[in-house]
Amino acid sequence: MTYAFALRALGAATALVLLTSCAPAPAALPAAPDAPKAEQRAANQTFTIAQIGLPATLSPESSAANYAVYSALYDSLVRLDKSADAVPWAAERWDLVNGTTWRFTLRHGLVFGNGDPLTASDVAFTANAAIEGRWPIAGGFGNVAAVKAVDARTVDFEMKVADASILPGITALWILPERYYRSVGRDGFAAKPIGSGPYELVEFRNGDLARFRKKATEHLYRKAQPTELLIRSLPEQTAMLAGFRTGELDVLIGQLSPDVVDQAKAAGADVEVRHTGVNYALFSQTENRERNTPLNDRRVRLALNYAVDREAIAKTIYRGYAMPVSQFSVPDSLSWDESIKVYPYDPATAKRLLAEAGYPNGFKLPNGIEFTPQTTSPQVAAALQGYLRDIGVEAAVTSLELAVFLDKFYGRAGQAKAELFMVTSQAESAYGTNQRTTHDCQRPNPWWCNQRYQQLLEQAQTEPDRVRRSELMRQAIRIFADEVAHIDLIAVPQFVVQQPKVRGFVWEAANTHNFDTIYRID
Repeated sequence: MTYAFALRALGAATALVLLTSCAPAPAALPAAPDAPKAEQRAANQTFTIAQIGLPATLSPESSAANYAVYSALYDSLVRLDKSADAVPWAAERWDLVNGTTWRFTLRHGLVFGNGDPLTASDVAFTANAAIEGRWPIAGGFGNVAAVKAVDARTVDFEMKVADASILPGITALWILPERYYRSVGRDGFAAKPIGSGPYELVEFRNGDLARFRKKATEHLYRKAQPTELLIRSLPEQTAMLAGFRTGELDVLIGQLSPDVVDQAKAAGADVEVRHTGVNYALFSQTENRERNTPLNDRRVRLALNYAVDREAIAKTIYRGYAMPVSQFSVPDSLSWDESIKVYPYDPATAKRLLAEAGYPNGFKLPNGIEFTPQTTSPQVAAALQGYLRDIGVEAAVTSLELAVFLDKFYGRAGQAKAELFMVTSQAESAYGTNQRTTHDCQRPNPWWCNQRYQQLLEQAQTEPDRVRRSELMRQAIRIFADEVAHIDLIAVPQFVVQQPKVRGFVWEAANTHNFDTIYRID
């Protein structure tokens, strides 16, 4: 049985269950509406939030994502609102003082957990350390040449070229306390991090949980409602659902399975959904060249794309929540190109291309496919494996803990990457900020380097006209589509599932959110 047949059979069975379980109930007389009740906040304002993974440490050196975790502990200069416009956070204002220098003025009165004031020197220290150390967060502000404190409340970001993309890029610049960091060192800070956010870290267990307690002193501008936040890592979504049903878990966030979401809805959950990224399999250009794998041949990469039934994945695994794509740009973003059509499911063409490339009987990928449940559904990874097997390409699937996944993704600790590495891009800013993270030729061992692509994105960053900037970004996307640099699969949904009595959650731009505003009612 081919994987495609098995997936379609699963879809048919699911549809049959839905049809037989949705018979209309006998009509009933409408009940008189209850009088509205005044909302009463509960005494208990502690919250347990579940997501699929946690970074290796709570130092921003570990990851450029995980906003919900980092924002409890730290402040960044700006945040993005729902419209992706920059709004003040630690910076109360910003100005372009000349063509290439952005000046940020800090709020007065922010302090770190040890009592030190947050100053421009701390901002400059964090940004320069991130740039020099090539931290993951530095991908968002790659055109910064230097960051300098002008005075205690003023900091200048001197750019290599004119670049307005710094505003969305620095949302992940979590400001560290320079004096404390220098006194304890990198490892000491990772073991006991402090920030200027409204919470202090009480407990952290790698791969398990992060517990935060609201500070006794009210934050200057973030009026945090929860008194305690416990963020748990639960890779098994069945455990998430069980905890939600018992009331142990208040909020579930991430790329949850539609089955979990539907069952949580049946239990009375409030659910929000957004399409915030594209799930795709990266071809590791450097490693594949070094290993001389069949993936160096464009015909082979084309064959792997024709082998996959994206429609079946979207309809069966995601029950229609997902959108089939063949580009790693996010739908509705400035870089989305309608002219790039989705590869049809065509295993015959895939086998013909393999034969033309010299692999009529297929081949085996020694290191196979790697992914983490934090960003890719295990069912999608298994689907990709099955479709490749149908055309004679054998690839083992390995699920990685988030910390190991991030080390491999960023090329740390000498970790060897698999031939196919499944990731989900973040929602794009209006400047292609996130696309530069994986495809920046200036980074050591980028996943895929194309100098023309790099030039186009750099032009887009300096282009003030939105229409022209969009065209430059779409030209860049078409380059990678032509080179077949990925197996782009689907635009995936992100979910936030809340208990019926949880209120106040605000989903910010892209897939960033914090939990300052949530509260519980009686």
